[in-house]
Amino acid sequence: MSQPPAASSSLPCLVLDYGDEQRTSTMYSVTDGAHRPCDDAVDELLRGKKRSWVTSHGWVLVWDPATLATYLAREKNKIELPSLAKPPVKAADCVLSSEPTDAGGCTVLLAAKSSTVMWYCRVGDPAAPWSWVRHEYDVGNIHAPADYVGPTKRVMYRPASWRGKFYYQRPGDEIGVLEFSPAAGPVFSVLPMKGVKLVPVGDFMAAASPYLLDLDGELYMVYIFFRNIDFNTVKDVGVYRLDFERKEAVRVDGVGDHAIIVGSSRAFAGWCPASTFGLVPNSVYWMSTYDGCLHVYDLEHKTEEVREPCGGVAKPSPTSFWMIPAHT
Repeated sequence: MSQPPAASSSLPCLVLDYGDEQRTSTMYSVTDGAHRPCDDAVDELLRGKKRSWVTSHGWVLVWDPATLATYLAREKNKIELPSLAKPPVKAADCVLSSEPTDAGGCTVLLAAKSSTVMWYCRVGDPAAPWSWVRHEYDVGNIHAPADYVGPTKRVMYRPASWRGKFYYQRPGDEIGVLEFSPAAGPVFSVLPMKGVKLVPVGDFMAAASPYLLDLDGELYMVYIFFRNIDFNTVKDVGVYRLDFERKEAVRVDGVGDHAIIVGSSRAFAGWCPASTFGLVPNSVYWMSTYDGCLHVYDLEHKTEEVREPCGGVAKPSPTSFWMIPAHT
């Protein structure tokens, strides 16, 4: 796989935090493979008591326990948000309905991964209340066997934003939608969408890890297909555009001069203009939590390059996460 010329920025990168004093946290640049010290802003998030959640827009939501302040941070920019007395859970997905600097503002959504609790607020909208709202939702139950003793409520799984609304994965031939009404607050609905079927392939049954993202104005689903439950053996990578007129997920041959960035312990999904940031065009960068490696897939040539962000010395800790630059 040919490597494009390196860009000067260290972003996009993987922040590798080992959670101990013996190993120094670093920022691994996927452009040139260099490890760089974490800058002051990232180091403060790792070493302090602040909680943070990354977004596909490149902004990081931060909660400061000392002041109860919340804000969005991206590189040297900062947007103040309402204060929040009680911290949201660490294991949550943060999604922005749009770029927060756009006219009209945006909704900041923070959805817990393992419960039906979410928090939201509006930024840049003078007509909206200046406060966080905690909300418990109900989008139905999971289908579980009779002897199952775990949670039975369905949760928003890996939500993404598109055209001001939020979308999340559901089983079967449908997709969940969340939108915010000024009068009614959060409104949930379901749309028909013929999904990707996991069917037997040869002598094995496929399994997959899906990611939903807005790619340059269209809603896509990225699937990492595995051989049965051997999550260290990737058999295929598929990119599907959600066609709302045909009500089905349509596989595409490529994504042009884009690099899709997914994975890590936070189940991130985003993208970057490939040429601008020195990435492989028409590709998927997937950080696996199973083998601790970065897998780079060329969608045109159907080739894979496997990189070890830590040089084979140590694997990334579960707190490793993606950070991507601002782009349009």
